[in-house]
Amino acid sequence: MAFKSLLLDIDGVICRDRLLMEHVKDNCVKYVAAKLPHCKDPRETNRVMYLAYGHTARGLSKTFQVDTSDFNEKVYDKHLMEHLASVIYGTEFQQEAKEIHELTEKDWKVTLFTNSPVEWAVPIAHAISHDIYVDCVGHDVSTSLLKPETARYNQFPKHATNVFIDDSLKNLGTAKFLPNWHCVYFNEGPKEERLWCPQIDSIWEIGLYLNSVDKWIDDNHHL
Repeated sequence: MAFKSLLLDIDGVICRDRLLMEHVKDNCVKYVAAKLPHCKDPRETNRVMYLAYGHTARGLSKTFQVDTSDFNEKVYDKHLMEHLASVIYGTEFQQEAKEIHELTEKDWKVTLFTNSPVEWAVPIAHAISHDIYVDCVGHDVSTSLLKPETARYNQFPKHATNVFIDDSLKNLGTAKFLPNWHCVYFNEGPKEERLWCPQIDSIWEIGLYLNSVDKWIDDNHHL
């Protein structure tokens, strides 16, 4: 039997609650303001750091040489974690969690593949199923491997069929030419024209796409 691995991004794929995502962003902006007290526009600085480095803390460390070792503690604070709990144990999230858990019963190893810390990733994984794995960044973001760095992707078994679903084309781009990787763009907005990979806009569609991958595996296994 082929080893089948499903890698799911968290923010923007598993967690899409608008208010929760704004809460995360607001905490990041407050962190930037605290670390750069003379910054005139911490919101824009946060956006640029995230786009350029894949993580606000990495960007602050590399660009401004500030100590970001307390990033997780400050950003993922008590109030944010309480907000997270209210979302992931709510009816809407649990309905989607059931669909994801069912994939594990079809021999898919499901891993939350994220640049978020363990404080964020583990509660989400447990809210879905104890059969869900987590691949997240270490405590020190300045030295951790981050998506879209190739070394982060190379830790997954090369013989596996890896289906990678992310809402960032930049993150997906790293996996585009890796052997046995299937990239899927999660996009709830208008469909991108002439995109190089498939697009989906719901958790429900993941199951449909994996059915096509199962068929591809079966066809190639019998070649």
